Amino acid sequence: MYTNPNTGEVITTEAATFAIKAGAQLLDYQPTNPTEMEYFIREAISLTEKLPDVMLEINGRRYAAERAYIAKKQTQLAHYGRNNVPATFARAMADVDAQDELEAWHNVKAEYHYAAGTERALSRKVNSMLNINRAIAHQFGAQR
Repeated sequence: MYTNPNTGEVITTEAATFAIKAGAQLLDYQPTNPTEMEYFIREAISLTEKLPDVMLEINGRRYAAERAYIAKKQTQLAHYGRNNVPATFARAMADVDAQDELEAWHNVKAEYHYAAGTERALSRKVNSMLNINRAIAHQFGAQR
């Protein structure tokens, strides 16, 4: 859970997941007329404004998972070292013991990279739709 210091809005993990899925759905959306294009642009920009907070929350979980992995691995390494286990074998056993934490860290890292890719793709699609919208307006003589 993350609280935006500027707005006081609380973002939960479920909201973050929803925002990412909504972004992925918008990437597949293909408007067929200017009204649908306007709707898409508004929705995509609204979602793009929320994504930095979502990514900040995911990044916080990512670093927490990394710290948990390091702590578990170092604790196990110290445990095996105290029991006079050879260093190479101790490192291998510590890696095996910390496998769950490593998997959790990699899962959150993958989620972060997926969200970052969605954000980039969404902003590119919004820019392309704005260009198309501008071209349509120009074609019909609606210059400002």
